[in-house]
Amino acid sequence: MNVFERIGSFFRSLPKIRFHYPFATMIDRGQNNTVDAKGRLIATIRLFGTGHSIELPRSSSFTGHITIRGRGNRLVIGENCRLCGEFMIKGTDQTVSIGEGTTFESVYVLSQERGNVTVGRWCMFSRGIEIRTSDAHSLIRKSDGRRLNRPKSVVVGDHVWVGVGSILNKGTVLPDDCVVGAKSFVNKTFKESGVVLAGTPAVVVKRGITWNRRRFRLFSKEEMEEWRTSEPINDDDD
Repeated sequence: MNVFERIGSFFRSLPKIRFHYPFATMIDRGQNNTVDAKGRLIATIRLFGTGHSIELPRSSSFTGHITIRGRGNRLVIGENCRLCGEFMIKGTDQTVSIGEGTTFESVYVLSQERGNVTVGRWCMFSRGIEIRTSDAHSLIRKSDGRRLNRPKSVVVGDHVWVGVGSILNKGTVLPDDCVVGAKSFVNKTFKESGVVLAGTPAVVVKRGITWNRRRFRLFSKEEMEEWRTSEPINDDDD
């Protein structure tokens, strides 16, 4: 290899750096990665590996950090979302999907060990929240060396309100139209809609509820059910 070939090889090995509107920097250290970001981005994006994709529609915004490592991972953000936090996706063929109208005040999402994260439409997440498909380290039974804390996907239904400081750990499944109280730790499947979950670990503490972003003294039946059919209403309070 002559000196010119070496120089060319050196420059090809450098990461690709791109900029996105209005103030986002992407460092791509892999191949065949795509970022289709038409919405508002104030972020750092780091891509390692091949075949990753990020989708952010024009009506949505994201502020924070995105890191994707491995092969064939996807981050899909729906219409009319306002998200703030960090996405960390590490592994192969994993998908993190955020439904339309959902808001994050400050949320850390970890998708690892082939665990997917699916968040439904019109959800509201407060501050200091974590969503995790893995503990990131192993808890081992000494008698036979078996790992006890295996990874699992996380699924959040439509119209779910998650309070400040909560953790949705591996194996969490939340039904539509429920509330997770502040500082709760959720780590299993719940099937009953219209409930409040709270505690460590979380349990059902109230039934027969729904919630609304607005603060009226009294809500009509139509107002309580409007999330099922109408456009989401995103205000700044949670």
